Amino acid sequence: MHQHNAAIAVMISLALSACTKPADVSRPLSEGADKNAKIEVKDTADGFTVDVRYSRYQFVPEAGPLLTACRSIATGRINEEAKRRGREILPLDEQQIRVSTGRNIVNARTSCRAFAEVRWK
Repeated sequence: MHQHNAAIAVMISLALSACTKPADVSRPLSEGADKNAKIEVKDTADGFTVDVRYSRYQFVPEAGPLLTACRSIATGRINEEAKRRGREILPLDEQQIRVSTGRNIVNARTSCRAFAEVRWK
C-alpha cells in the first residue's frame, strides 16, 4: 500500500510540474507578453533583425511544435515592429527565418532560436 501511495504522489507531482500557464496574448510581444521568450530587435542599414530565444519545459520533447512556436513568435514580432514604425517590409518567406533547437536533459527544457533579417520596402 505504501508503494502504491508513493507512486500516486510521484505521478501527481509530475503532472503538476508539466502544467504551463498561457502567455498574455493581449499584450504586444515587445512588452514581454511571453515570459518564455527573449526577443531582440536590431536596426540594419536597410531594415532590422529579429532574434528570438524561446524555451519551455517539455516532459516529452517535441521539436516540431517548438519550432512552430518559435517561428510564430518571430513572425509576430516582425509584424509588430513594422507596424510600430509605420513602415512596410518586403515579403518574408518562412524559410528565411533561420531556426535551431536544443534540449537540456537536466531540467527538461527544450529551447529554440529563430533569427530573421527584415528589409524595408
